[in-house]
Amino acid sequence: MDRKHSKLLEMSEDIYAEPDMTKKVKFNRGEMKERIVDIYVSADTLRDGETSTKREETADTAPNNGPGDQHSDSNVSKNSSAAIDQLQTSYNTITKERDQLQTSYNNMTNERDQLQTEKVFLKMRLTNLKRTCPEGWQKFESSWYFLSTETKKTKTWKESREDCLERGADLVIINSDKEQTFLFNLNKRLWIGLTDSDIEGTWKWVDGTPLITGYWYYPQPDNAVPTQNEDCVEIRNDQLPLKAWNDLSCDSQLNWICEKAF
Repeated sequence: MDRKHSKLLEMSEDIYAEPDMTKKVKFNRGEMKERIVDIYVSADTLRDGETSTKREETADTAPNNGPGDQHSDSNVSKNSSAAIDQLQTSYNTITKERDQLQTSYNNMTNERDQLQTEKVFLKMRLTNLKRTCPEGWQKFESSWYFLSTETKKTKTWKESREDCLERGADLVIINSDKEQTFLFNLNKRLWIGLTDSDIEGTWKWVDGTPLITGYWYYPQPDNAVPTQNEDCVEIRNDQLPLKAWNDLSCDSQLNWICEKAF
């Protein structure tokens, strides 16, 4: 207890103490007034001190929530919310792109697997074809050839082609010197798949492609008499290998050669 409080307590005890009525006391009025004044002054001082202390405590413990601080907190909250929304949008976009890439990857993987399966199938098929040449056919490079050999079964050009088509083939198309030499060495007069029956002088193969390299013997093609209608081509076996073609009437009867690619 500080000095002021101690003094005040003593003065209070003196004031409220019950007087001893058996004694005669001589009061000094001046001294009494001074003591009363001291009591009031001390009480006011104590009250002011407590009030000041409470104000200081309140000032120290109260939060700083002025108008400026509230505005700042609001801006921070808004900025944080906007940043979160932007991050969420970016995340959603990246997730969508990832899913699209995954789908594309899966599709490409499936296509690759399908192509690989087809490749294996075709390879096996080619191997089987190479191993099992059909009866009556012979192989040269990348094709099989069927040669009609019986003299009594000769046919017109049209009939010869129909026979080839029934065998899953067509009259031969010659693409190189090697192939022409191979056919010449079969040593027969043979129909090949070349004609100008659509437009005279415009020679085409049976697949519709135009003639580029010909192996005519001189002076063929001549569309000669007596028919003057020689629209189909044969290989003659009494000429040179690379000069052996002759135009002939399509109604003539010859052997023929069919070709089937692998």
